[in-house]
Amino acid sequence: MSDIPNEHHAPHDAHIVVRPPVMTERPPYRRVEILGTVVGKAYNVEDVTEFARRAGLEDVDLANTDAVRWEGGGPGFWGTDTGV
Repeated sequence: MSDIPNEHHAPHDAHIVVRPPVMTERPPYRRVEILGTVVGKAYNVEDVTEFARRAGLEDVDLANTDAVRWEGGGPGFWGTDTGV
C-alpha cells in the first residue's frame, strides 16, 4: 500500500469511495477517497480497511453501500492481475 498526496474532490454520500481499478500500472490498484479526500492506492480490500482505520472508521462495513461506494466493480474486483 502506498500513500499519494491528498487531493480534494466533491463530497460524496458515502464516507469511502473506491474508484475503478487503474490498469495502466502493475499491479493494478484502486484509488481510495475518504470524506472527499484521496488517501491512497489500494491493491486489495485489506488496504481499504487500513485506510478506513487510519481515518478513524475502524468499524466500517465495506459491504455497506451507505458507507462505501465501489465504482467499477465491487470489493472482489481489483483488475485482471488478480484473477477476477
